[in-house]
Amino acid sequence: MIAFNEITADVRAELQAVTFRTGLRNCNFTFANLVGWQPEFDTRYCILDGALVLRHCFDGQMAYLINFDNRNKDSEKQNSLCAIHLVDKLREDAASRGEDLLVMGLEDDRAQALHSCFPGISTVTPKRSSYDYLYLREDLEHLAGKHLKAKRNHCNRFVEEHPDYEYCAITPDLFDDCLALADHWSEASEHENPSYGDSLSAEKRVLRRFFDNWQKLDMQGGAIFIKESTDSSSVTDNKSHKRLVAFTLGAPVTPDTFDICIEKADRSVNGAFNIINQQFAKHLPEQYRYINREEDMGLVGLRKAKLSYHPHQLLSFNVLTISTTRLVRCTPSDSEESIDWITRQYGFDRGEVSSWVRTLHFNWPMSVKAIDMEGRTVGLLNMSDYRVEEETEQILNDKPELVAALGRLRSIAVFSFIVAEKYRHTRLNYQMLMEIWSELQSYDFIFVPVMHRLQTHHYWQRWGAREFYRDAQSVYYLIPLSEAAKRLQL
Repeated sequence: MIAFNEITADVRAELQAVTFRTGLRNCNFTFANLVGWQPEFDTRYCILDGALVLRHCFDGQMAYLINFDNRNKDSEKQNSLCAIHLVDKLREDAASRGEDLLVMGLEDDRAQALHSCFPGISTVTPKRSSYDYLYLREDLEHLAGKHLKAKRNHCNRFVEEHPDYEYCAITPDLFDDCLALADHWSEASEHENPSYGDSLSAEKRVLRRFFDNWQKLDMQGGAIFIKESTDSSSVTDNKSHKRLVAFTLGAPVTPDTFDICIEKADRSVNGAFNIINQQFAKHLPEQYRYINREEDMGLVGLRKAKLSYHPHQLLSFNVLTISTTRLVRCTPSDSEESIDWITRQYGFDRGEVSSWVRTLHFNWPMSVKAIDMEGRTVGLLNMSDYRVEEETEQILNDKPELVAALGRLRSIAVFSFIVAEKYRHTRLNYQMLMEIWSELQSYDFIFVPVMHRLQTHHYWQRWGAREFYRDAQSVYYLIPLSEAAKRLQL
């Protein structure tokens, strides 16, 4: 396994030595974000083959982000070979946990190039909700042109209604004001949509980490104050009776790109979001040609707002999944290995299992085994052409009409669906089934016999299995293929 290190505010020089050199403008590599969000995702890092590799927890699985080292400016081929070699190392790291490799945050060209290097075992999934919005700083400052006229109007209205407003840089004496406004904004947002509660709480924790490490993270921010009468019921009210109505803050991603990490405004004040956006761009040092305003998280309103500023570029975000196992079709020569697996898994008598395998009409071309990177079998999907009238005489005696009706349909039985302990709770079962899914379409249903003493009844019921029959030994389930497809979201 690869050794990954904890991310703290003290490793900025080490990480930015890579991110500033490669110039990748993805907000996931903003050092401030890495420190601020580290406890939320258990993010860790390593420098591997000159690249910065981040590992974090995503939906219960470890995922990776890679800031590739492209120092060989004159050799794209060499860069590609280095990238493949690096990904192979990460694939081994994922395999050590019994997981597929999940690489996130890849731009289109890089994702497709890596996908082509791992044919048959990789997939690329675009994640539109994670595309970063990249703007030219001068566009956000000047709001020139007909396409940004509405934004100019919002700013002009704000200035007309608050001619004495003040813009100032965020300094430590304003941290409490910003926290109070963020709390006020979060309470209003959670009231509108309670499902946002967890993410809003996480964001408030991140904001506190930003303030706790402000200088170490090289952060900058701006704030907008308006004057208010002394009887104001403001969120924050200082001695001169000025109220904070908006703030924004962020940090550099690269030497020419500044990332807006958090921005909040009092939504009751017309144009507050627009004016802080424009004023911060105006006061930001000119070395920053670009401003990354991060993703829209798939929120319709947020996407509309970000698009309305006409971004210079959308930074694509793809998820590359590379299997750490390979799937092969079984042959009759695999029968002994199948017998061994079934015997170990279920504690059956080996002679009895051997008899089953000989008589159950195993459909070897549709049976699948998964082999790990060391060549070991880690999963089996054994299929058989189950013939009710031959194999389960009691059903034939008890329900001859039902058996006759089933006989007019085509059924195939899942005899065993087994994975090694390390691969439990992974997608390996799904992958093995997908390997034969197109061929299953010629059948009407899957027939699943499950012995009473086994613990897999709930598993099959979640697949939409319906009890067809039970006897002293087993429950017999039917899964219509249409129902299985629905559960698999196909």
